[in-house]
Amino acid sequence: MRVPLGMPVRVHFAGREMPVTVELRDVSHGGCYFRGVTPPSFARLAFGFVLPERRVCVAGGRVLRIDNNGFAVVIDRSNETFTNFLNDLSGPVPTIRAARSVA
Repeated sequence: MRVPLGMPVRVHFAGREMPVTVELRDVSHGGCYFRGVTPPSFARLAFGFVLPERRVCVAGGRVLRIDNNGFAVVIDRSNETFTNFLNDLSGPVPTIRAARSVA
């Protein structure tokens, strides 16, 4: 489930020296969508923001898709603060249970 946000975050693309500020349009435990710049295709990146309580959320991943409005990212790593932030917004990541065989 994607949660709409519309908040500014700093993004640092691998291979580029300067981070950029973009809009984090929505986020889920597995990915997010940004608007504000056109990234390199399939670029690795890290992004972060500070919550009002001065807790720092950091996550990273790679660009999955670029369209006319922005770009989608697959998140493959994050700090505990980011995970807790998402849990507060949308609930914990659902776990998939293995099917039990019936004898």
